[in-house]
Amino acid sequence: MDFEPSTLLAAGRVSATAAGRGSAWFVDARPGMPAQVLRHYRRGGLVARWVADRYLWTGEEATRSFRELRLLAMIESLGLPAARPVAARYVRDGLWYRADLLTVAIPAARPLAERLDAAPGDALWPRVGATLRAFHDAGIRHADLNARNLLICADGAVQLIDFDRGARCRPGRWRAANLARLARSLQKFAGPDTDSEQWRALLAGYARGG
Repeated sequence: MDFEPSTLLAAGRVSATAAGRGSAWFVDARPGMPAQVLRHYRRGGLVARWVADRYLWTGEEATRSFRELRLLAMIESLGLPAARPVAARYVRDGLWYRADLLTVAIPAARPLAERLDAAPGDALWPRVGATLRAFHDAGIRHADLNARNLLICADGAVQLIDFDRGARCRPGRWRAANLARLARSLQKFAGPDTDSEQWRALLAGYARGG
């Protein structure tokens, strides 16, 4: 399993890169295998100036990559729509480690952030809400629910990606906090004049569920 972007680039297997806090590369499939996404874990905020991609070592099972891999495997077993896990690794360096994760690429998908022109009556909005409700009913908390981590596939299906720091939790106020985080993200991308009818359609889909 190759986790080194430089090796993949030299072999001509990187088809694209993704912007954002983390570093991600879209890796062309080997014969008989689906395309994959390689993500290198990176920090956000002020601390990233000093330790951009290093995390304190507290044991193998506590690494960001292994925790996300286990959560994604659980999500897949529950039949929920998320990126399928392939492999994870960490590279330890004394008290620190760096980490990477491989998932199956979701073809022909666009982030919700690029679909904000969908009319309030578009089935997209209740479908997003119903998908979030399915995750919440299963107790799956997404730590960074935003309009770029919700992907809309060509057939209209909704998929969630980037479950770093996510967890399976008991029912609680985290559900409302999750939705509030998404609402702030939509306002960030679409501006303060975000169509409230769109949001109400999303909440209606959430209320009905799947």
